[in-house]
Formats: sequence, structure tokens, C-alpha cells
Amino acid sequence: MSASAYQVAGLLDKLKHADSDLRFMALSDLSNELSKEGAPFDEVTERKFVAAVVKALDDTNGEVQNLAVKILAPLVRKGRDATVLEVVDRLCDLLVHKKDDLRDIGAIGMKTVVAQVPANSSAATNMVKRLVPKLIALLMNPSAVHFDTIDILSEITVRFGSMLAEHSADPSNQSSFTRQIQDALFPYLSNPRPAIRKRTVSAFGNLVVHESDELFDALMHKTVTEMKEKEGAEDYERLKTFVGLIGTLARFSARRVGKYVETLLPLLIAYVAFDNDELREACFQTFESFIVRCPTEISAHIREITKVSLEYLKHDPNYDDGEDDDQDADEEMEQDADADDEMDEDADEEGDEDEEGYSDDEDMSWKVRRASAKTLSSIINTRTELIESFFGNVAPTLVKRFKEREESVRVEILATFITLIRQVGALHGVSGGAGNVAAKKAVRGIQVTTLLQNLVGKLSKTLSKELNGKSVPTRQSGFILLRELAVVLEGGLQDTFGQFVASIEASLATSTTEAAKKHGKGPKPINNLNLKIEVLDFLKVALPSHHPSVFSPYLQNLVPPIVAAISGKFFKVTSEALVVSVELVKVIRPFSSNHSDDAMVVEEVPSTPASPKATEYIQSLYKAVFARVNVADLDVEVKERAILALVTLLAQTVDLTGVSAQEVQSTVLPLLIERLRNELTRLTTVKGFKTLCESPFCGSQTGALLDLQSVLETSLVAELCSFLKKANRGLKVASLGTLTSVFTKYGSTVSEQSALLVLQETPAVFADTDMNVFPLAVDLLAVIVDARGSSTAILAAAKDAAVAGKIVQVIMEGPHLVGYGTAGLDALVAFWRVLVVKGGVAFFDKIVALLTAAAETKGLAKSAFRPIAQSLAALIVEAKAFSKLSEYVAKVQDASANENAIYLALNVIGEVGRSIDLSANHPTLQDSLLALFNSPSEEIKHAAAFALGNVALGNLSVYMPLLIQASKEGGKRRYLILVALKEVIARSNSTSNHSKAHAESPLKPYSKDLWTLLFSSTEQAKEEGTRTVIAECLGKFAVQDPALYLPELVSGISSESSAVRSTVILAIRYTFTDASGTGAAQHASVVAFDEALSQVIVQFLRLLTDPDLSVRNIALATLNSAAHNKPYLIIDTLPELLPLLYQETMIREELIRTVVMGPFKHKVDEGLDARKSAFECMYTLLERCLSKIEIFAFLDRVAAGLSDPAQEIRMLNHTMLQRLVATSPAALASRLDTMVAPLKEALATVPKTNAVKQEIEKVNELVRSSVRAVLVVGRVLLGLSGGGSGAAGVEASVGGGSCPAFDEFYRVVKAPGYALAEVVSSVGVEVDAQPLVRGKNQMDLS
Repeated sequence: MSASAYQVAGLLDKLKHADSDLRFMALSDLSNELSKEGAPFDEVTERKFVAAVVKALDDTNGEVQNLAVKILAPLVRKGRDATVLEVVDRLCDLLVHKKDDLRDIGAIGMKTVVAQVPANSSAATNMVKRLVPKLIALLMNPSAVHFDTIDILSEITVRFGSMLAEHSADPSNQSSFTRQIQDALFPYLSNPRPAIRKRTVSAFGNLVVHESDELFDALMHKTVTEMKEKEGAEDYERLKTFVGLIGTLARFSARRVGKYVETLLPLLIAYVAFDNDELREACFQTFESFIVRCPTEISAHIREITKVSLEYLKHDPNYDDGEDDDQDADEEMEQDADADDEMDEDADEEGDEDEEGYSDDEDMSWKVRRASAKTLSSIINTRTELIESFFGNVAPTLVKRFKEREESVRVEILATFITLIRQVGALHGVSGGAGNVAAKKAVRGIQVTTLLQNLVGKLSKTLSKELNGKSVPTRQSGFILLRELAVVLEGGLQDTFGQFVASIEASLATSTTEAAKKHGKGPKPINNLNLKIEVLDFLKVALPSHHPSVFSPYLQNLVPPIVAAISGKFFKVTSEALVVSVELVKVIRPFSSNHSDDAMVVEEVPSTPASPKATEYIQSLYKAVFARVNVADLDVEVKERAILALVTLLAQTVDLTGVSAQEVQSTVLPLLIERLRNELTRLTTVKGFKTLCESPFCGSQTGALLDLQSVLETSLVAELCSFLKKANRGLKVASLGTLTSVFTKYGSTVSEQSALLVLQETPAVFADTDMNVFPLAVDLLAVIVDARGSSTAILAAAKDAAVAGKIVQVIMEGPHLVGYGTAGLDALVAFWRVLVVKGGVAFFDKIVALLTAAAETKGLAKSAFRPIAQSLAALIVEAKAFSKLSEYVAKVQDASANENAIYLALNVIGEVGRSIDLSANHPTLQDSLLALFNSPSEEIKHAAAFALGNVALGNLSVYMPLLIQASKEGGKRRYLILVALKEVIARSNSTSNHSKAHAESPLKPYSKDLWTLLFSSTEQAKEEGTRTVIAECLGKFAVQDPALYLPELVSGISSESSAVRSTVILAIRYTFTDASGTGAAQHASVVAFDEALSQVIVQFLRLLTDPDLSVRNIALATLNSAAHNKPYLIIDTLPELLPLLYQETMIREELIRTVVMGPFKHKVDEGLDARKSAFECMYTLLERCLSKIEIFAFLDRVAAGLSDPAQEIRMLNHTMLQRLVATSPAALASRLDTMVAPLKEALATVPKTNAVKQEIEKVNELVRSSVRAVLVVGRVLLGLSGGGSGAAGVEASVGGGSCPAFDEFYRVVKAPGYALAEVVSSVGVEVDAQPLVRGKNQMDLS
């Protein structure tokens, strides 16, 4: 024990002292003893302690009472079961005490006990058995005070609801606690006190989660009966309570409420017509619950609810805003708007008063309007299929209601319109976001965007008036709306931006007094930080998304407040203002830019600014920005953005800043070098120097305003080279890019010493084996050699082992960095070519010897031979060293040559033969290559097929007849001939004329024979590998001429042969990833193919129902590939395809067979691969086609996947849960409780006693995956529900109380004493390190 019985007895005696201070100190000391590790008291002492604490609850001193309540929490956590029960009994006595203060103390203490008793413990079970009957008895006692009793029962149902159905209050009565609680609570729904009715409704929400269907149905029937009785008696107050109960039940038990929607909805629609605003509000809140929680059942009534919501969005019986006037009068008012702006100051004040609207403390109509707006928001958020229709009725009404007089309603209406804009953005993003999207696949997204654009004029007129008001929340919401509008429309405000300028200027005002003088007749200035940030955020989006001419007339209004914000004292406002200043500079003098990498396109002669005061604006911006850069003790974000603004000003407008070239070199560049040496700002400064180098003002010529030569040799190059040694990857990438820009601009003037330094330091980054860093480094080396190729020392260093040798070493050790089609390979080939061009024959021999020696290295991976061969081929072609090529041809014909030498020679011949005709100089080459088809080495066989196919490209007229004839002959080498043909077909486009959009394919004379040959071989091919090659060839042919070949692929769908069906669907799959060419002709053919395929793709994907399992597997892979690469092709067919896909996620018993292995039996699930592919496809669709997914049917399959016997499928569904909580949190919350059981099962998984290491690791990974899913889902939903500390220190409910079962499970998992606490803690660190992800449509407007 941590304290002796004597010491405790002494403290207990002090609790009886007359001095309250001594009693308080004694109780505090006992609390400290209780907080120590272990059980602090023996049983006898514990009973005495409990008695003393309970007595202290009745102490005359309030501080002693409060401390006694706090001690209850650790006491019930650590105490024995008897202790908990004794505390419960004593607190129950206080609940019925005559004194109000003691009843309050008893209630607080009881809530603390209920919250702190460990769940799933014997103490909790005994407490429920003891406490619930007493609380039910209190509810039955009409003279008792019931507020706290109902609250305590509600807390018990939240924490221990599962126990209530298991125990009976009376052993002779078999009814469960849940039934008796329901019977006891129901009368309180008609209680005359509104507070009691409200708490009862909340208690029912927590209770029904744990009720049986029978009890729930009884509750619903009684509720409907009571509603009809209250309706007949016109008892609207109590009727409102029952309507609210329906909404609460829909949130907590949507599945069971759904079947009553048809009965309830007519009643609710009728109640809306009753003349009681609070009843109407309750009806709309219930509509919202139905829309979100019962989406399938409510679908048939969406239009009716929308109509009612729009009607009551205008419900304001006590105020006439003239909205019902005819259209002509409305237009006349709009024409007179300018005259209204000329009112004097007194009239303006009156207008502001009128903006506040009619005031009546008893007017509750604003609640109806707010609730109807929320209902419309939920409809818009969940019904994307109706989005076009929303622009016919919903959107115009919302725009008209922007002038709502009640601020909270106005903000809600603006939030609803923001939701509509975001839904348009989501639809347009999916429809139009693909690479080679056919025009008609974007039609729906474009149409909806056009509808929104057509509304911008009216929207701007109405919104601009509201933004001129005094309401800060309205202005904030308004500018958020404008920002979202600019994002979705990619501009859209070009005709109306001027209407918001006055409000922008007033909202950015830094001094109310000065702004008031300037804006005496305009909108009132408001100095609010959050408002400033929203305005700047809007400008940050609007400025780059519109043409600069849109803003040129308003620069005099925009520049001064931005300059003032830059100089302000609040760092967040300053930071945002600096970003806006960058965009303002681009408005004042726009440069074209390359959107792929945001690099400026250098203009030989910078354009003359359109604004006559451009110099004045630029100078004021420059002074403010330079002052910020010059201050050392700033927030890091401000420092970085100030540097970005400064370099943008210099790069685009240095001639307007008033700063001379000498001042730039003496003041600005040294300051930037100083920031370059600062660890916090060096990355931004490195990027800044790249921007300066690419400026048209930068150069070494006489009179250049930006000449970096003064810092190049002394510091810049050396600093950038030093950064190449740092561990920061981003810094390395930026430094390589900046050095490349420096040598591109100053290559001929940089000293040889600096160039050698870069050549020596750059190869150090090769050690990172980074696929992005390597090509940048090689590009830099090529730029240096190209710029300084006349220097013997530079060339010698480049071909030395430190540079060329390092590159060859990278090829040997990291061949993936220079694999086919990578940027690394392109950079590598370019470097070799530059080296040969500058160095001549001597360099050619040196590099070839280096590469050949590398190829002869013992143990070299086969994957390294291809980049070596490509390097040698590039050198041979560039140097026209055909004698060297002859050596490789001879080696292929030499039977005594070793395998690696032949393998390298074949690859070199293939690479060279693709671009040079070898038929004349090597007439027997094809015979030698065909002879190697009989080689015992598989690598040699495939290399020979590769070489033959590529050599054929050099002269198709010579080699293609040979290949076609060899393929017709069949035999053992047919597969290799097909591989050679695949090379011809795949690479023929890349060797054709890319400059012509309608260039004819060089294969066209042979294509018909080839297609016939390939298609006829499909059924004959027995090997899967052969069919795969045929499918790839067929797919590439179909892309080249879809009108001719696609119908033939469609005909293969109905073939009786499963081999043909699998080949044609596989051919379609290959078309999704075809990247064989990038020229105009290839782009045109792919677009044409997508157009044709979009008409028939659903026919191919219907093979998801094919009776052959292998065909279904390929169809699943094809759907997954389509969703990933070209979602626009399938998005409109998803309503038909998704049910077929969901069928494949189900376990099929007919595919499970039992294999007998001696005395053991083992079950083999042949449908596992198909099921796994189906779930993988679901995940891809969730990422790429969310707008077309019926989310609740999707969630049902995810819930089923969580219980799948295959571990990998369960883990995949854990990942989907994490994705779903970010994209569809409300929908997930409605189904989350059904997923608790499989998540618990996954957490309870333990390896078998005889499990091997791999099995143990798999189980541990499953547990960690499940924990991660629970933590991520709980964290996001808790964040969306505003999670924090509630009563008695209990956290807020996950999902706002809509998923109580998961809420309880989440609390158990997070509890310190949980069995997997170490795993939870470990995974929790990873989860907490990630930013809190919210759904796209989640936003806090408070």
C-alpha cells in the first residue's frame, strides 16, 4: 500500500473537523494517495474512505463538495465492485433529496460515475443492474425531478447499451431494461416542460440503437399514433417533439426508420402547412435526416421536399421585401441601382438600419427559412444526378434569397449555394479531367458549368449588395462563394468583377478612420482579420484565373490595400497578401507561362504595361516587399513568400521598380545570397534564383538590369553545389534546376573553375538512386558540356571516371533509373550524344570502351544490358560508326561468343536497326536472328525477337513478308515471331511522321493480313502468354483504325470460345495504357478510338457475367484499368456495371473445393483472385468516379468485405474506409455501426499456436490495418462533429452521436487499459502525423 492505515485514518479524521480548510486539505491529500499506482487502500479503509467522500458531498463548503465530486472519477476506476455499488446507492439517495443543491451534486456525481466506470467490467455490469431499476423507479415517481434522471439514463445507454438488453429489472419479469426504459420514457415526450421533452428525445436516440426490431416497431407505432392525436388536438408544441423524435431516430437507426418513410412523409408534408414555425422547423430537420440517412427510401420524394423547401425558404410573413413584384418592376429596380448609390450619408445610415431588417422577438420564421436552406443543402450534397434540374428552380431562388434579412439564415443560404458550386466542380472535374477525353464525354460537365456561368450576372448583382453591408459573416461567406465560383468556372467573373471592388477595398481596410473618409458613400470598412484572409484567398484564386485586362481598371483600388496588408502586423494576413502581390505583378505585366512546370516563357522584349500608373504600383509593391525580405525576425511562411514576391517583381518588372542595375547588384542580390545561406529560407531562394535566370531582363550583356555575374563566381554556384550534398531531396532538385538555368544563361561566361566544380559535385546525387533526381543531374551535365565544350579541361572531366564512369556505374547498379520510356534514359542518351559531338572520335572510342567493359562485368543484371545497349546505339548513330555495328552483327553470328556478349549485341542491333535500314549491308542478318530462336537461353530468344522486330522497322518492305510467312508456318517459334510482330506494331507509330495529324501508318499495307493472321491465331493459341501477346497486338491495331477493327473485337465477345472472349477483352485493356506514340497522329487516333470505344465499351465489360472464371478475371482487370486511366469512358455506364461488379465481391460456394492431402483437408477458394480484383476495382472507382457511385450500395459491399475470410481483402476494405471517411463522411457514419462487429473480429485475431513467422506477421499486419482504420475514421468524424471535452470530461460523440456503436468501440480502443494499447499507440503516432482530412464538401463557415 502507498499509505499506512494510520495515515489514512488521520486524514479521514480531519474530514470531520469544523474548519473547512482542514477538510479541504485532507480531502486533497486523500485524492493524491488515490492517484498513485496500485490499490491505495485495503477493503476496510476503502469503505471508510467512500463513506467520508459521500458525506463530503453534503459538506457546507462548496469547494469541499466540488473536490469530492472530482474524487469520484479515480475512485470508481480503481475501487472494488462493492465500492462502486455503495457510491451508486449514496448518490441515488441524493437524487431524491429535498434540497436542490444536493440533488444537483448527486446528479453531477452520478454522471461522473457512469462516465468513469470501466466498460466491459464486472463493476459496470453490477452498476447497471443496481442503478437502472432505481432510475426507472424515479421516472415513475411523478413528484421527482426528472431532468437529471433522464440525462443519466441517456449516458448509461451510450456507454452500456449492450448490457441493457441482457438484464431484467425484475427476475420475475422477463422484459429487458430497454423495454422498461422505453415505457418509462415515452410519457415524458408529452411533458409540459420543453426541456424535459428535448432530453427525452435525445435519450431515445441513444436507446434505440440497442433495441430489438420488435421494440423499435412498437415505438414507431406509438409515435405515429401520438402524432395523429396531437394533430387532431392542435397541440403543436408536443407534435413538434414527436416530429423531432422521428428525425432523431432516423439519425440513430436509419435502417429501421427507412421502412416507415412512406407512412411518415405525407404527415410531415401536411404538418409544414400548419401555422406554427417551430413545428415547421422540426419537419425540415426531419426531412434533412431522411435525405442523409435514408437516401434510397426518400428518393421518390426528393422533388416534393425540394418544392416545399423552396417555398418556405421565402417564408417571412412579417416582412415584405418586394420579392413578389413582377419581373418588369424588378428589372427597373436593377436599372436604378446606380442612382441608389448616390444617396447622402444620412440615407446610407438608414439603409444600414434597414439591412438589419424588421425585428420582432417573437418572430420564429427565420428558423423555418434556415432549416429549409439546410434541407436544400443536404439534397444538393447527396443528389448529384439532379444537379441540372437544380439550376431550373433551386439556384435562382437561392440567389434571390441572398438578400435575406436575418444574418444566420443569409449565411446558411450562401453556404447552400457554395455546396451547389462544389458539386458542379466535382462533376466537371470527373467529366473533363482526363487526358484524351472525347468531347461528348465532357458534355454533362460542360453543360452544368454553362448553367452556372449563366447565373453569374444575377448572382453578382445580388451578392455585391450584401457584401456592401456591415455583417462580417455575410462578407466572409460571400467571398468564399466567389472563390469557389472562380475555382469551378476557372474564372467566370470577367464581366462582374467590378461590382465587388468596393467591398474588397473596404474589407481590406487597415484603419477604420482613414477608410471611412475614403468610403463615405460606399460600403463600411471592417477591420476583421478572418475577413481579410478570406478576401485575399479569393483574390489569390481570381487573379490568375482571369485575363489581366479584367483587373487593369481596378489596380488603383487593389494595390494600396494589398501594400498596406503586406506591411501589417498580423503574419497570416501579410503572408496571404504577399501571395496576392505576386499575382498582381503578373496582372500589371503578364508573362506567358508553361503550365507543366510553372516556368516563365522568356520574352525577348517585355510587354509594356497596360496601366498608365504601372510604375507607381510596382514601386509601392517593391518597397513593401523588399522591407519584408530585409527583416530577419519574421515568420518562416512570411519570409518564404516575401522572397517569392521579390524575385517575381525583379523577374517581370525590374525596369519599373526604379531600382538601378547597380543597386540590384549591391543591395538586392547580396540580400538574396544571405537568405540563400539561411537554412529556413534557402529552398525558396534557390527557386527564386531560377526565376531570375529565366527572366528576359537577366543576362550578361551591357545594360542588363539583372546581371547575376557579380554573385555567380563568389557565392551562388558554390552554395548550390554544397546543397547537392544535403539530405533534403527538394533542395537537391531545386538546386539542380537552378544550376541548369544558370549554365543555360551564363554557360559561356562562367569560369572554367566553377564549371569544373559543378561537374565534380553533381555525380554525388547519383547515389540517391532517385528517378526524378537522376535525369535532372544528367541534363545539367549535358548543358555544361554543350556550353563549355570548347574547353579541354571540361571535356576531360566529363569523360573521366568521376562523371562518365559514375553514370555507367548507375546503369549497372540501378538500371531502373534508365529503363525504357523514363526521363533518365532520355537524359542519358542526350548526354552521350553531346559528349560525342563535342569530343569527336576519341571520345566515342573512350565511352564505347567504358560501356563495353561494364557489360562484361561478371554477375551484371540482365536489366542493365538494355540501357547499355541504348547508350551504345545512340553513340553509333550519332557518330555514324557503322563499322562498330558490324562487330556486333558478327558477334551474333559467332557461335563461340558468350551469352552476355550475344545478348548485348542483339539489343544494340535492335536499337540501331529501328532507325537505320540494315538490309543492304547485312543481308543475312534475319537468318542469324531466326537461328537464335533455337537457342537454349530464354533471354537470347526474346532478345533475338526484339532485335528482329526492331530491325524490321528499318525496312518493312523487306522484313514484313518474312515475318508474316514465319507466323503462318506456326511451330515452336510462333510465339517469338509474335513477339517480334508486337515490337513492329508497337513502335511503328513512334517512327512515323509525328508532325501530321493524319499521317498514314507505315504498317498500313500489311495491317489487314496481320489482323487476319492474329485474330485467327487467337483460338489456336493454347498458351496464355501467346494469347497475351496477340491481345496486345490486336489492341494496338484497334487504336490505329477503330472503324475497321473495333467491330471485329466486338464480334469476338459472342464467340463460343472462352479463349477468344478473354483475348478480345484483354485487347481492350491494353488500349487504356497504350503510350506507344506522342505525336499529333497518335493523339488523333487515340481520340478517335475513345470516341468509338465509348459506344461499345459496356458490351465488353458485360463479360463480368461470363461463365468462365478466367474471362471474368480479365474483365475485372479491364474495368479497373479503365477506371484508373480513362474514367470518362465508363462513368456513364456505372449504373449498369456496378451491380455486376458487386456480384463478383460475393463469396461463391461453388468455387470453393476441398483438397485432400493425406490425413489433412485443405479448402481452396478459386474465386479469391476475382473477389480481390473486384474490391481493388471498387477502390479505384471510389477515387476516380465518386460522383456516379450510389454510395450506400457501395458501403454495403465494403461492410461485407470487412468480414471476408481472406486477410488481404479485409485490409483492402480497411483502406477503403479511410478513403470513404474523407470523401463521404455523412454516408459512412450512417452505416458505420454495422461495421463494428467485423472490425472487432479483426482486432481479436491471433495467430495459431504453431504459426510460422510469416503467418504471425500477416496477423499482426491485419491488426494494425484494422487499428489504423478505426483511428482514422474516428479522428475524422470526431473532427467533423466538433469533438472536444463534454460533461464530466467525456469526449464528444464520434459523428455527432449518429453512430453510437462505433462511438463506444472507438472509446474502448482508445482507452489506456485496452488489450492492444501498444499497437494503438504505435499506429496512433502515424495517424496523428497526417493532416486531418475532410471531405471536399466539408467546410466550417462559423
